[in-house]
Amino acid sequence: MIKSTPAKMGTQYFGIQQQLNDGIRGLHLNITQGATASDVSLCYPDCNAYNGGSLRDTLTIVKNWLDTNQRDVVTIFLESALLKASPAAVLKAFADSGADKYVLMGKPAAAWPSLESMIGNHTTLVVFSDDAGLVAANPKGYFIPHPNTVLRLDGPFTYGAEWTCGPWNRRYESILVIPHYIVQTATYNGATYNNMPYPFNLGTTNGYQFEFHAITCRGGQSIWINFMEVDYYSEGDVKTPTLKLNALPYPNDNVANFYPQFFDATVEVVGVSASPPTLLASVSRLAILVTCLSLTLVFDALRI
Repeated sequence: MIKSTPAKMGTQYFGIQQQLNDGIRGLHLNITQGATASDVSLCYPDCNAYNGGSLRDTLTIVKNWLDTNQRDVVTIFLESALLKASPAAVLKAFADSGADKYVLMGKPAAAWPSLESMIGNHTTLVVFSDDAGLVAANPKGYFIPHPNTVLRLDGPFTYGAEWTCGPWNRRYESILVIPHYIVQTATYNGATYNNMPYPFNLGTTNGYQFEFHAITCRGGQSIWINFMEVDYYSEGDVKTPTLKLNALPYPNDNVANFYPQFFDATVEVVGVSASPPTLLASVSRLAILVTCLSLTLVFDALRI
């Protein structure tokens, strides 16, 4: 989404640059063939309803942001199963934008690399694709196949429906995505579409229900949450529960405020102290655990 204020069809109120500045680290892009064979457009549900600009322009924004934020990792989910885009044109968009220089090359055979190693290697852009043809056509291998890697839970939902956490038949997927947004049937430009954004009751949807949905599904699955997929992330409050899920301090707070307050205390038995002898070890271990618990990122469902 290039425009700072999306049209009625859009799923966010801010453009890509602002989303990244606000802490969004996942972008869901619906791609389709553009006006020419070498162009790729961002459209949802089709370009007649709404055209959100070119893939190249969006990737240029991401690349420029990564240039100045070299310790951040951004993930892009390319969706093109229904609206096919030319693999050659998609590859050209990555090359022309310069974003290809940051792309992590393919899914690792064993374990995922650590964030620190990705930052050190300047491979801070991870790209998933649901299009087997696009994955196969990429000689550099930087489109990671979505179906074999990502477990996407049930969703989207209609208003009033229960937030659910299936499917329960995980095989080998290592990335967990939870769709947390509501859709409706709506008419745009004289045509009726399903799964359109629902920009109502966002204080509730993106409020306590966001946290409830995340915690419930985390308890039912055997892997950590990696992404929460949301519409209109700027409405309600998705940032606070995300910090909580990561065991990170709130804005203007400090992790040191959560250290246990050890102190000497006088007890009835003379000569016995209640002071723990392992103060430094306890505080050190807590700091390490907090540092390692960067597990859940807000995922922006950019369904243009």
